[in-house]
Amino acid sequence: MRFFDSYYLLLQILVILCGAGLSSSCHSCFTTPAEKSSICQYAVSQGKMETEHCFQKLHMGFNPLTNISIAYSQVKYIKKYLKSFNEVVRKIDQSLISPSWVEQFERKMAEFVKHVIDHVASHPAEECTSSCGFQKAARTYSCRQCIMEDCKIPIACPLEVINVRELEQARIPCGASFRLPEHLKVEWKYAKNMKVTDFSYFTDISNGAKLYMMIKPVSFSHTGTYSCQITDDNHDVILRKFYYLNVIQSKSQTGEIWDVEFQRTLVGKLETPLEDEIDGPSTADKIREFLKSPIGYAVCAGVCGLLVTIIAVLLWCYAPSVDLGRNRPTSWVYP
Repeated sequence: MRFFDSYYLLLQILVILCGAGLSSSCHSCFTTPAEKSSICQYAVSQGKMETEHCFQKLHMGFNPLTNISIAYSQVKYIKKYLKSFNEVVRKIDQSLISPSWVEQFERKMAEFVKHVIDHVASHPAEECTSSCGFQKAARTYSCRQCIMEDCKIPIACPLEVINVRELEQARIPCGASFRLPEHLKVEWKYAKNMKVTDFSYFTDISNGAKLYMMIKPVSFSHTGTYSCQITDDNHDVILRKFYYLNVIQSKSQTGEIWDVEFQRTLVGKLETPLEDEIDGPSTADKIREFLKSPIGYAVCAGVCGLLVTIIAVLLWCYAPSVDLGRNRPTSWVYP
């Protein structure tokens, strides 16, 4: 007989909740229909309330907990606390005439509701502060839908480009703007000469706990996409980041100096007015006009005479000497 009574009470609570389209609350999320049925069964057995009246009291009493979201780290505590209401009901003093048992029942529900609201307010979840990544500390529990809710952002971050000159050093970070778990695992991957985010193109580089990668000196062989993936103790992926390393050819010191001088010369040319280069005769024109003048002719003649004199002196100095005495004919002697 007791089995049928319990079954009947359970069926009634399901019919009332589903047929009336009543919304859920934290109490409904964290307690089973059997536990609710047990509370009302006790109230009916003590002659304090009818079954339907008891269910309505439970629904209306815990209704203020419908639209709250609980930090996921506090779900375990709230669940245990609400389940303890079953024991509190059995400890209500039945000997009191005022307040009545029903009034004490309602007051106990109000105390539970206030404690849950105050506890949730003093232990809020973190806000979604990043544009990518799995922020476990920001996870909440919705009492309206009885489900966990996470930040509606992707785990993978958009690809970023790092430009670095050849022979310099590159530092590739893997940090996050939100709090990371204490125990984490960092996996580094590499896609050579490709700008991609598909993991099928990557090869593993290293596993550990370092949140950055240092490359020095950088060469063109390091060009490609680097990726880091952070996981926690539960093997949940917390974050994925992608960086394309673009290596730029390094200029020589001589080339840089020449480039600077060229820029200075170019700037000086641009600052000089174009009219200054056009007005007035050029150097060639001035020389040509000078040669046509009488003084120019005199100077040219003097230069030419000087050249002839120099050539004559050189020939006289370096010409071979001739002994004329050897070629003189024998003198005749007459008798």
